[in-house]
Amino acid sequence: MITAKVIIKFHINCVGKKVRKRYTLQEKLKLKLLKKAIPKLVLVLKPNYGYRPIVRYKSEQLNAADKYKIKERLFFLRKLTGKPHEKIEIQFLTLFTKWVERNKPKLFFVKTDLSNAFGSINKTKLLKILYERHQELQKMETSVYMKKKHAQHYKDFVEELRKPLLIHAGSTVYEWREGLVQGYKFSPALSELYYSFMDEIYFSKLLKNHNDLQLFIRVVDDYLYVTDSLEDARLFLKALSNYRNVNYSKTVVNFAHADVSSSRDITFLGFCYNTDNLQVSSASSVFAGDMCYKIGFSAATVNLGMFLENRIGISSIQINYHIFNFYHNSEQLIWNHVFITLCLSANKFCTILSILSDDSEMPKYLSLYKRRVSVRLCNTIIEVLKKNAPIDFAFVYCINHFRYLSFKALLLCARKTSRCSILVPYVNVELAKSNCIYGKWKEHARTVSKNGLNLVEALKDVCRKSDLRQLFKNFDVLPYDFQCYDHKRFFLSL
Repeated sequence: MITAKVIIKFHINCVGKKVRKRYTLQEKLKLKLLKKAIPKLVLVLKPNYGYRPIVRYKSEQLNAADKYKIKERLFFLRKLTGKPHEKIEIQFLTLFTKWVERNKPKLFFVKTDLSNAFGSINKTKLLKILYERHQELQKMETSVYMKKKHAQHYKDFVEELRKPLLIHAGSTVYEWREGLVQGYKFSPALSELYYSFMDEIYFSKLLKNHNDLQLFIRVVDDYLYVTDSLEDARLFLKALSNYRNVNYSKTVVNFAHADVSSSRDITFLGFCYNTDNLQVSSASSVFAGDMCYKIGFSAATVNLGMFLENRIGISSIQINYHIFNFYHNSEQLIWNHVFITLCLSANKFCTILSILSDDSEMPKYLSLYKRRVSVRLCNTIIEVLKKNAPIDFAFVYCINHFRYLSFKALLLCARKTSRCSILVPYVNVELAKSNCIYGKWKEHARTVSKNGLNLVEALKDVCRKSDLRQLFKNFDVLPYDFQCYDHKRFFLSL
């Protein structure tokens, strides 16, 4: 991607040593300060052995006034875009409700994305879009003060887009000539403005057809289109070809097509959609291979307890009601999601201990896992499930079912993670305490309040439902392609 067409040497700054020797001290200092202000180009490796060019700006140099100005300008761009932010979960649930009302007709899915979305933006077109949308906004605005403010923001953006965009790699300074760069603070908002405008032009006929059952979602460069009309799905693919940077290798549909691949399951933004029954699950890429223990390490590791809390709890483990939803997901699929979520949390716990903790210190962190995962994370899952179930649906469960799965996940991960086998006997003790499915029966609470009070007593028939006992047998092994941290494999791969 980085070729002579995209970046060229900026010769004003790329002077040789012989030329710099003739500079005065003041001129050398001026050149040095100028280079410091130029952002750095970094190449981030991608899983497909490619790379993503990202420009790193020095955000620490911004004061409070600068940050407020950036906030104002981003709000201005959102007003220009005029596109309300609606969560995918809400849009999909609306589609599902209509689909059920219409006796579940066949739906046609198209998923695709754009290659190099930022770099493919035509700056001349972007400036025209900025001008048109700014004129429309000024006509709608009644406040004179806001009109002046919008005009100033517009002027600032035009100036920034017209001046050369300089970056440096090593000691060499380049000018970025094509599109926008990743890392620039306004690139996502400008990209949204640009592609929203182009989408209106290319897909206007399809999007204005309100009679059909359809869903159109674009998040940055990822597209998902759902319709009950095969003709509309084909027209969408045809309209999509107006973009010159469509990534057809990643384009997937659920119907026969000569040029693109077809599949019953469509993966979009980390979710996997079953196009037959509209059930939603986590995409395998989220919990497969190295992604199982993808952890951001920082200076916070000095306090291991606090670091663990931040990595294994709700702040790092996504509890999304797009997945934990009884409207379009079966109870069996929900329990699978619960187990996978708890496995991800348990795997992070074991990985961090394996890398940062002494063997003798590991058992003392089990109380932290119990508090953050077995209690708080599980309680959050239960709350989300209760909120996202039909009125006539009864979710019969015992709180120990969730506790049991949390320790089951930890047991499986501890056995397979380097140096964590020392935790196994301690986890087995906790597992036995919460085992009301197969273990010796003891009186306990089925549901508890936030204060820990017993709300409903457990019933043996509920805790040991035959279908649930059969389902829980599937959780004796980790999910397919789930990977635990192994320091030997890790160092060998280096």
